[in-house]
Amino acid sequence: MKEDWEDYWEEPEEIKRDYKIDEAKEELQNFFKEKKKNVFYMKQLEVKYEKQFFHWIIARAINELIDEGVLGYEMVPLRDATRVKFVFNRRHRYYKRQINRCLEVIKEYSNQNVAKACGRQAEVLFLNALAIKGFMPKGENINEYKGQKWSRTNHDLDFIIERDEISYGCEVKNTFDYIEYDELDVKLNMCDFLRVKPLFIMRGSPKTYNYEIIKRGGFALIFETQIYPFGYRELVNRIREVLKMPVDCPNAIPEGIVKRFINWHEKQLCEF
Repeated sequence: MKEDWEDYWEEPEEIKRDYKIDEAKEELQNFFKEKKKNVFYMKQLEVKYEKQFFHWIIARAINELIDEGVLGYEMVPLRDATRVKFVFNRRHRYYKRQINRCLEVIKEYSNQNVAKACGRQAEVLFLNALAIKGFMPKGENINEYKGQKWSRTNHDLDFIIERDEISYGCEVKNTFDYIEYDELDVKLNMCDFLRVKPLFIMRGSPKTYNYEIIKRGGFALIFETQIYPFGYRELVNRIREVLKMPVDCPNAIPEGIVKRFINWHEKQLCEF
């Protein structure tokens, strides 16, 4: 049974012991010395440090610090059989109220309907932003293109776009978690089969995954801040205030984010 909905993954074989874990442990120890009266949950810390360390490095570093008695923790029920791991300085005595406050917000944003709405909002905003730049949509939730139909699995791509006679198979991942590696691999194989370039649009992604995308002739467009629909402004404010997580309700995708992909696309034209 999965004990923590945000702290469970199949650790990559190559990451059994990494010097980065010790670097992360040092960072975390300094952090918790400063935040003696604060409580954090695993995903907060993974996202906070994701520019320095992979999520699984931070998670493993935290677990080692807990095992060594440096940090305290508490597993708290979320819903059904899932639980959330909260972490704090062992000298912090009055953490229960903080945990309850955080848990209320986590329950709200992790609701399945909210997650689906966020996923769809990101798809729509990126599809519109790309269409404005001349990338014409050729289909949504699609597994068939130009006479080729993917049938090895039940997966599909969020959408396919085309400009300058180059087609892109697009996958949008608007979550704090990384895309599952198995899903990444299937979607890359789909793009190969359908003869489209992979364009993965993700809130966050480890460099190893981005490298896989690049090796397959594609582009990883990282937008960092999780996108919520317009009607979720109050929830977004609570997430920012209580959890200090990167979230927003934008009317459109910022120009600078789309520009990174445009520049790469135009470079491909020059190479052709």
